[in-house]
Amino acid sequence: MHKFLDLQNINLYSIVRDVLNRIWIVLIVGCLGIMVSFIFLKKEYVPTYTSSAIYVINPSQSTGFVMGNKVVADSVVEAFNSLLDSDVMLGRINRDLKRTDSSESKKEATLIEQTNLMKFTVTSNDPIVSYQTISAAMNSYYELSDYLNADAVFDVIREPTIAQNPNNAFTPRIRSLEVGGVCALLMLLIIILISIFRKTIKTENAVKESLGVNLLGVINHENKNKTIKAKVVQSVKSLLITSPIISNAFIEDINNIRTKIEYEKENDSSKNTFMITSVCENEGKSTVAMNVALSLAKEGKKVILIDADMRKPAAYKMLDIPKRKITDMSKLLLGKIGLDEAMYKGKNIPIDIIMSNKSHSRTNEYMKSAAMFDLIEKCKLLADFVIIDTPPMALVSDAEALLDRVDYAILVTRQDFSYTNDVMNCIELIEESNAKFTGCILNDYKTLKFRPKRNAHRYDYNSVNGEKVVEIYEK
Repeated sequence: MHKFLDLQNINLYSIVRDVLNRIWIVLIVGCLGIMVSFIFLKKEYVPTYTSSAIYVINPSQSTGFVMGNKVVADSVVEAFNSLLDSDVMLGRINRDLKRTDSSESKKEATLIEQTNLMKFTVTSNDPIVSYQTISAAMNSYYELSDYLNADAVFDVIREPTIAQNPNNAFTPRIRSLEVGGVCALLMLLIIILISIFRKTIKTENAVKESLGVNLLGVINHENKNKTIKAKVVQSVKSLLITSPIISNAFIEDINNIRTKIEYEKENDSSKNTFMITSVCENEGKSTVAMNVALSLAKEGKKVILIDADMRKPAAYKMLDIPKRKITDMSKLLLGKIGLDEAMYKGKNIPIDIIMSNKSHSRTNEYMKSAAMFDLIEKCKLLADFVIIDTPPMALVSDAEALLDRVDYAILVTRQDFSYTNDVMNCIELIEESNAKFTGCILNDYKTLKFRPKRNAHRYDYNSVNGEKVVEIYEK
């Protein structure tokens, strides 16, 4: 039963790669958010204009007491507000403005704190209406004074003016950018979640925990072409441990796998046939098979490599062997030539290879044939190790046909490539066969490592009394 979220399978590099590869989607969603929000805001935007005037409220017969004036002003403002939306006031304003309805205007009277000054504001969609509403209301002073306070007198401190600019300024740029940013952020979050929840093998722990199988080795990512010029002309077509530009880390990864393969053979010296396959194409199985064979040969072992991927032969391409120098494997399986004629022995190549120089169809018949079985049995007697490179298991049944004819099977899975369910299905097929499943190789492994800056150290050896002493120089 799979976990909904396997924390051990979260790989920061995979997340960053997915984000960078799909950053164009984030940008498009953000731009769409900006455009749609701009159109919507522009369509829904209704400007409002506010006009205001300030009046001083005094009793008609002033007592000279400031507090008394404030009390009168407060009562007048309270009564004035209650009257603003009354039918009497609205009818008066509609009559003066020659309108049928002025109730959509927002009218408010407020008393300025600690004073007897009243601020009267009117807000509407039309600056003229706002201005005229104030004038209409205040021009009715004598008629309204009976409803307010007969002893109150209004004196103008500041006349109302026509608003030149809306008080709710249209700022689509800022709001649209905010909406676009939110849309882009949501899309970014979706991409990250898809990357996290994608059911592929992303880490070493996932091989052990999600697949529950032995991790035979990890091959870290190696750049084929390490310079800009090399990348342009694609000068390096394959990764081989015999190449002078290959990194020591890559060689060490291959050697670690080779050591485990040697250990498997030591348990039973009569079994020396290793099939290397994968779930899908482009997972690096042919590169792994070739390098494991070369690594074994460097240790002085007699190695025969059988390129059984007759649909897409790759061995001659990796070793840059001209097609004309290769005797096609199909002739051997059809009984037209003998094993010695089919086996390629290059001058500077430390392994013997049986391969095809062209693509074949209906290769499953070749894999099931008695000639293939006879070929494997003969190679087992001629070599210390027989490495067989097969087609991907999820695409064709060629590898499945060979499972009962080999001693060991190794599955190469590229990081974050094949789905976990597909990998497990291939593992089940191997475990149900007569071949022993040696384990998985996690290929093309990449991870982000944040290393803090440290003082550089240098190691030096000096001789004291005939013994070497290590001295550490810290910068």
